[in-house]
Amino acid sequence: MYVSMNRLTVPADYQSHLERAFAQGGERMKDVPGFLEFLFLAPAKGDEYIVFTKWNSEQDFRNWTESDAFKRAHTGTNPNSPVKSDLRNYIVKAQA
Repeated sequence: MYVSMNRLTVPADYQSHLERAFAQGGERMKDVPGFLEFLFLAPAKGDEYIVFTKWNSEQDFRNWTESDAFKRAHTGTNPNSPVKSDLRNYIVKAQA
């Protein structure tokens, strides 16, 4: 299994916009080959959000990021967005 976590630093005045944008993320992803799980994590306090996705394999994740569906999902994003992103990827070594 493969996990991608995108850590987003979001100013307070932009948080509700981001939350609306990701509200249906898991629903939109459900038919993507190799996709297993989506979580959009909001901070208990502070300004860091996490977009968590789980995949069958790294190749499934790569296929998604290179797909037309990925491009469509990311069209119309604000080039002047105040959100800072830090994408990190992991291989799952153990699971309960």
